[in-house]
Amino acid sequence: MKRHDVKRKNKILSLMKIAKIYSPFYFLLSLILTIVEGLMVPFMLFTVAKFIDAAMTVASVNPEIRTMLIYLGLTVLSYLYMQLGQDFRQYSYNLLEDDLRKKFKADIIKEQFSVDYLLFEATKTQDLFLRVTKDIEIKIVEVIRSVNTAILVFIQLFGVLYAVATVNLWVVFVYLFIMIPTILLTFRNGRVVYEEEKKVGFITRQMNYLSEILVNRETVNERALFGFAPSLNKRFMEAHLFRSNYNTKVLAKETSSSMMVNVVGSIAAVFIIFMLARQIPGGAVTVGLFTSIAGSMISLSKIVAFQASELILEFSKHYEYAKDLDEFTKLKRNSLESSENGKKIPFESLVIKNLWFRYEDSGEYILRGVNLSLKKGKSYSLVGLNGAGKSTLVKIMVGLYRDYEGEILLNGKDLKSYEFGELRSIFSVVSQDFAKYYVSLKENIAFGDSEADISEVIRLMELEGVVDNLPKKEQSLLGKIYEDGSDLSGGEWQRLAIARALYLNSPFMIMDEPTASLSPRAESMIYNQFLNIAKDKTLFMITHRLGSTKITDEIIVLDQGEIIEKGTHEELMENDNVYAQLFRKQGEMYD
Repeated sequence: MKRHDVKRKNKILSLMKIAKIYSPFYFLLSLILTIVEGLMVPFMLFTVAKFIDAAMTVASVNPEIRTMLIYLGLTVLSYLYMQLGQDFRQYSYNLLEDDLRKKFKADIIKEQFSVDYLLFEATKTQDLFLRVTKDIEIKIVEVIRSVNTAILVFIQLFGVLYAVATVNLWVVFVYLFIMIPTILLTFRNGRVVYEEEKKVGFITRQMNYLSEILVNRETVNERALFGFAPSLNKRFMEAHLFRSNYNTKVLAKETSSSMMVNVVGSIAAVFIIFMLARQIPGGAVTVGLFTSIAGSMISLSKIVAFQASELILEFSKHYEYAKDLDEFTKLKRNSLESSENGKKIPFESLVIKNLWFRYEDSGEYILRGVNLSLKKGKSYSLVGLNGAGKSTLVKIMVGLYRDYEGEILLNGKDLKSYEFGELRSIFSVVSQDFAKYYVSLKENIAFGDSEADISEVIRLMELEGVVDNLPKKEQSLLGKIYEDGSDLSGGEWQRLAIARALYLNSPFMIMDEPTASLSPRAESMIYNQFLNIAKDKTLFMITHRLGSTKITDEIIVLDQGEIIEKGTHEELMENDNVYAQLFRKQGEMYD
């Protein structure tokens, strides 16, 4: 998506431009159908008036039978088209929506996942994503529908008022004087409704999350074993009730606005009919024209009351939605998408000098004056209690968080000067919350590379037995979402995640507690195995279990955002400080 497409001053037009760019044919088709349908009302007003005037001559000396039949035929054809016109327009909207889903949706997803990682994690940003990206193609089509309907109503109303103006111009001015303030007030109410909608965005996210837990296969065992489904269901119902009550209030506001426009519009229509009726005796208005205008005004008063008032509310929402989309495009982004094939860069050193970091919405620093030097080919362990800042430090090292204070030099060059693709060629990370991708086993390891040879990493991670037991070997689909999908054990998924990191063949590998759910013995075995596999690489391990740290060259102890100890296992045990105390306590637990 071209970002400037949604940064125009006229925000509604910017949304229309998106449809015009991504689906020009169906966009223009819907517009043409709208204009033709709109012209049918003033055209029918003219044909009906002529038909009635001609019909009134049937009993006269010079009956206009031929004229009457011509205008009757034109009226019938116009009526038939108006009946079918809505179906034609709806079909064009369906095609437009499908086109946007195919072309525009992919670009929006790219934009969403190129947002700066720190911003991406923020609750405010997630609420914005929910409002902007969910069913975005439907929302764009709703904008086009609203604009086209406004054009339709305008053409119809303009045609009728033009006919009135040919007879009595000042009546038209009085009508507009009555209706315009009412329309502006309704517009204001629509903006208020959208602003209130934003306030309950978190409730919508909570409902979606609770619903996912209640039906997700991943949580079925714990739902059954611990019996927490009734409690979660209660919370879901409370959130649903809160949302429903809000929807009721919104509906009440929208209905009151519609009723106000209905009453005012009806009064204005009656006023026009009354004023025109007074001009029939003088011959300024024919019976046919009066009858046709009166019928059109009665129909249009209903349109203005219900359709136009809804349109005003919708335009208010569209305007606020366009502001959200504008805010979405202005979010700080990294170079994720532009650097997918970043060049391979060797790792020599990483030097951190006086690093301080805090989250935007937090006053306290997570990391405080961290100084650290990591060298090529060495292995390191980072230990510390929960909340010490270990995972935050890793996210900064790999370039996910860039709004830090201090200096980080990667190979002697400022870390912030690297594009994300370049950093990805240096670092590979296996995190404690690694993803389980429900695709083939091969794609789990080498995403997007159909020609990849994964046999070596399969062997290194001792996954040959797993592959042999799968029905289609490497091409077997994983996950029970498929009819023929296969599932893996927790340990097998963990080995698969490590294999994914190994396949990248990055010179600097980070293990962020991926084995936290395994036993200490199993964890130690995997770490020893991994250290042997990656012996020519720089290894950085994060762990709570200190028994695994003995195999690394240097241990770094982080406490409340500060490095309080560094050294080998033997050196730190000899110092008899925090590390030694924690090591002995953990040892007692396993004795």
